[in-house]
Amino acid sequence: MRIKICGIRSKEDLKICEEKGADLMGFINIERSKRMVEIEEIKTLLSFMKDKTKAVLVIEPLNMADAEEKIKKSGITNIQLHSLSSEEINQLKEKYQKNEDKTQKSPELTITRAIGISEVINGHKKREIEYFADVCDFLLFDYEIQGKTGGTGKQIPTETAIEAAEIGKTRNKNVKLTLAGGMNASRIKNEGKILKKFFNVFDINSGVEDKPGVKNNSKITELMKIKVE
Repeated sequence: MRIKICGIRSKEDLKICEEKGADLMGFINIERSKRMVEIEEIKTLLSFMKDKTKAVLVIEPLNMADAEEKIKKSGITNIQLHSLSSEEINQLKEKYQKNEDKTQKSPELTITRAIGISEVINGHKKREIEYFADVCDFLLFDYEIQGKTGGTGKQIPTETAIEAAEIGKTRNKNVKLTLAGGMNASRIKNEGKILKKFFNVFDINSGVEDKPGVKNNSKITELMKIKVE
């Protein structure tokens, strides 16, 4: 079970997450988010990280060119997308591989695509999961409200989350899966045993905060203790 703590905005919170053993740390560069951090600020935060490979850039680019610019400016190659079609993601990965400097070993571009899930999965949503499973390294399921994911604080019902996971894995056995949406220590303690059979990563944001973008040391400590148990 891997833990990603998202919505990092300060050096202090970053340090706590690293010290407590978070596997991944997410920096959100999306205007509509209460946890928005500018690319230049993200670069500053990265300079304090002991292991920069644990950084995840969370973006909602207008198009491929916008995504490429943010990836290049940040220097982060672990990307979580809240936009772009499966065709665009495939093109982005191909273009990145083509432009890699072959004279030195460069990190691969790892793409996670966020997919909004609510209470039930209809035919359209099933096809969406399948299309993204074809081209992405990870699928992240987050609660969706009015077509938007992220920052809702609401949890996807367990049965629905498992159904989404099974659809993704049936389509592509190699795709990895992340569960987000109101995740916290309590849910992982109560449902972690069954959920980790289907998910590779649990993504926690508001579940370890005092307020948007301000993490709570005690909540992070409690969360990471559950991971060890």
